[in-house]
Amino acid sequence: MTETTVVLHGATGTQGRAILRGLLTAGHHVRAVARRPQPVTDPAVQPVAADLLDVDALTAAYSGAAAVVVQLPINFDDDAVRQAETVLTALAKAGVPRAVFNTAGGLPPAEPIGVPFVDARARLAAALPGVVEHASVVGPAGPYLENLVAPWSGPLIRDRGELRYPIPAETPVPWSAAADLATVIADLLAAAIPASARLVAGPALLAGPELAAAVTAAVGRPVRWLSIEPGEYARMLAPHLGEATAMGIASAYAGPAPAPDPAVVALGETTAAAWAATQTF
Repeated sequence: MTETTVVLHGATGTQGRAILRGLLTAGHHVRAVARRPQPVTDPAVQPVAADLLDVDALTAAYSGAAAVVVQLPINFDDDAVRQAETVLTALAKAGVPRAVFNTAGGLPPAEPIGVPFVDARARLAAALPGVVEHASVVGPAGPYLENLVAPWSGPLIRDRGELRYPIPAETPVPWSAAADLATVIADLLAAAIPASARLVAGPALLAGPELAAAVTAAVGRPVRWLSIEPGEYARMLAPHLGEATAMGIASAYAGPAPAPDPAVVALGETTAAAWAATQTF
């Protein structure tokens, strides 16, 4: 599916920017939907204003599109589930034939658990196949490498040589790059019958010190891995994301992550070393 219009939510975020590049490389025209769109210079990108709680605005944004790439915001209040319901209603009203939902995390549970952030994703993933003809749910199999250059992590690597993360040092992790997720999404949009679920993993499992070694080679100075508690991670995030969101994100690291089903895992091509070499810490 080339030279078609694809609607993209969250095009200005870390994941969204990578997905936008992938869609443009595949030859799509993109409607970048946001509550407050940013101006763009690329003629293949059309900024569109639409709130995730406004059914009419979303329906208009989706109208005539070949596909919609949905990304819900990191939202831990009750609006999260309402946003998912609004997206589903707008997709149905606009008659969109294809949608890819990027969970920004692993595959959501089949049933609500009482956490709006999770329940919104569970609702959207469960209902999407009944709303569009071709529905796919994607996400990273583990943390994004991009987390390391976020405002709460990058300065610690740069100024202290410390890679702080709430994962035990010895745990092998499928760190993935946003660019590899973008490739999988573009492939799903091009498939005649796309897979219903895909988790994107890096090409190799890395324990904490191995990841720190890859960053060390990229920055040219020692970087050490420091395992921290989820509460400390929440305190790192809070000044940038707010206390509620920080606590919600950190809570996902409170226990061991479940192993993903190998049948739905797609291996990316971006190694941690190759990714780190392109970053500015």
